[in-house]
Amino acid sequence: MRRVLPAAVVVAAWMAVPSSADAYGPRVRKACANDYMDNCHLHRLGTPELRACMRKAGPKLTPQCVDALVAEGEVSAKEVAQRRASATGK
Repeated sequence: MRRVLPAAVVVAAWMAVPSSADAYGPRVRKACANDYMDNCHLHRLGTPELRACMRKAGPKLTPQCVDALVAEGEVSAKEVAQRRASATGK
């Protein structure tokens, strides 16, 4: 329950700032809110710094967030597969 309130705040912040909110679709906003809070909350939404942080945090992101990022074109399925393969050494 502890994570529900921060997630709601992040989603509200995404919706309150149109230029930042437009940078991410609804699926990413919903699926990645906790990942954002856990890994990259020091970066403003829609910035190159946030994108770099989320890429660096990639192995720690939840499968739901990764799937949403792929579905909305933020990262390619090929890149995700390559990163997973290199992480497992295959």
